[in-house]
Amino acid sequence: MKLKIIGLFTCALFLLGCGPKAPEPNTSLTLKQLMEWVIDTNADLIWDSVKSISNAKGTTEIYPRTDAQWEAVRNSAATLVEAGNSLMIEGRAKDTQQWMKFAKQLSQSAELALKAAQNKNKDALFDAGGEIYSACKSCHDKYADFDKPSSK
Repeated sequence: MKLKIIGLFTCALFLLGCGPKAPEPNTSLTLKQLMEWVIDTNADLIWDSVKSISNAKGTTEIYPRTDAQWEAVRNSAATLVEAGNSLMIEGRAKDTQQWMKFAKQLSQSAELALKAAQNKNKDALFDAGGEIYSACKSCHDKYADFDKPSSK
């Protein structure tokens, strides 16, 4: 009886692995294109959306004020959430440890920006922008050769 149960369990496990193979993701963009065209442009929109400018005339607070401006921030944050996931695709990921950690950090911090935009919370959006910056900087410090000082 025990042997039959083990045999049935083994067959069930075998059959679970026989499903259709997931389609390969489209990675036609190079990592550089993904960074420049998707990640940088959307991160810049978030970073530029909340700031203070001080000059001789005083301080000007910049933050989204209209529904359209909040939607633009929301859309950029949502794009960054998915861009972080895209960085984890086999063929793009540089390794399975630090790279994945930084990519997840990007997605999670962009999720904070997404929630802030949905709640129209400029302070939370500012904080989320800092988290996004930290995720980007951590990854660039380890992986981006163009950010490293030259050894001349």
